[in-house]
Amino acid sequence: MLRYIKFTLLLLSLPLVLTGQDASKTHTLTLPEVISLALDRNLLLERSGIQVQLRENEVESEKADFRPNLTASAGILTRYAADGRDPVWDDGSFTDSASGSLTSSVTLYRGDEQKASLEQAMSSLEASRKDLDRSQQQILFQSVARYLEAILNLKAIDIQTEELATRLENLERIDFDYQNGIRILADVQRQKALVADSERRVAAANRAYENSLYLLKDLLLLPPRDEVVLDLDDSDWLEPKNIGEPSIQESLARVFDRPDLVAQQFRLTAAEQNIRIAESGKKLTLSANAGLRTSYSSRSPIGNLGEQYFKNSPDISGGLSVSVPIFDRRRTETSIVRARLQQDQEELDLQDLEQVAETDLRLAILNFNTAKLQLKASQEQLSSAEIALEAEQARYDAGAATLLDVTTLQSTRLDAAVSVEESRFDLFVNRLDIAFQDGTIESFLLNQLNTNIPGLE
Repeated sequence: MLRYIKFTLLLLSLPLVLTGQDASKTHTLTLPEVISLALDRNLLLERSGIQVQLRENEVESEKADFRPNLTASAGILTRYAADGRDPVWDDGSFTDSASGSLTSSVTLYRGDEQKASLEQAMSSLEASRKDLDRSQQQILFQSVARYLEAILNLKAIDIQTEELATRLENLERIDFDYQNGIRILADVQRQKALVADSERRVAAANRAYENSLYLLKDLLLLPPRDEVVLDLDDSDWLEPKNIGEPSIQESLARVFDRPDLVAQQFRLTAAEQNIRIAESGKKLTLSANAGLRTSYSSRSPIGNLGEQYFKNSPDISGGLSVSVPIFDRRRTETSIVRARLQQDQEELDLQDLEQVAETDLRLAILNFNTAKLQLKASQEQLSSAEIALEAEQARYDAGAATLLDVTTLQSTRLDAAVSVEESRFDLFVNRLDIAFQDGTIESFLLNQLNTNIPGLE
């Protein structure tokens, strides 16, 4: 029996041990900390950084193509042979030999291929660097947007919880009046329905909040089991009065200098260099080569190893070679056509990107102006709804109004409160979107948050 008890206790304690080994952590995050984590621990940025390193390697490889190569080789050989008259095993002898060489070659001219290849590699490198800059801007926008979404959902929990408490308090009052014959049963049931509706809204708000935290942790590469606490102590940057007005004309002028548009311009330049590379297939190639060779043989009568190898046998050679393409089964023409089509494709991609960039910027400006109007209207609606609800509640307490009138105004006040919070967050996100679309999101965040952000400066 004692053994069974010990075994049962062991089974019960095992989950606690495992939980202790895989304990979750709690992260208290401000917006600057979220931004720093996103820039430091993001797979998209790491992939873009690897692409930059690959392009840098390609540039070094193309630069090396202008330099001559140098190859050294050496070898020794021992040979056992006979003179052919008697069996090898009877009169055979050993012969030693050695050889060595240094050879070098360099391409002096290959049309425009070498220069164009280097310029193409450099253009591709700059395009990758600009892609990295744009990827960083995307991560900045996503991290701030997800952080604000989590805060908005947290605010919704507060609003819905406060409304639930109010409806529960009203239910107690109405039920008390019903017990004393002042209210009817329909009033009690109607209020219970409102309480159930608030409980549903609180549950939905909690689910939305937890979902937004999971998305935030996924972006920051935090373990899903970890807890995240949002630090809102210093959130003056979110107040509408502290959100600066954008300069529309400056934004429209800057949009075409955005990193992704500049990257596409570099890709177009690389495509133009690819045409030069293809056209070089029609031109001659001029190469220079030089060599130093020496050897030694034990059968030679002209000296020992040192004399033969370093004095008597060395020879130096040098020369030029020219090759001219005559017929290559139209491979050059095909490469030229393919390169020109690629250039046309890059030009179309640039035009499309410019169109999309300006359209997205104008939409962001439209959304920002709309958010300002919505915030103002929501604040006025909330103020009016609170005044009307207070007056209607007094009339209901005096028996001059119905419960339906009160509950209708309560729903209006609740919707207005939620709308105010949504409009406040929409205003900031849309202003952030303008900075993202015109390529100035880094400076906007630094100015708006007014603090040092590691990884951003």
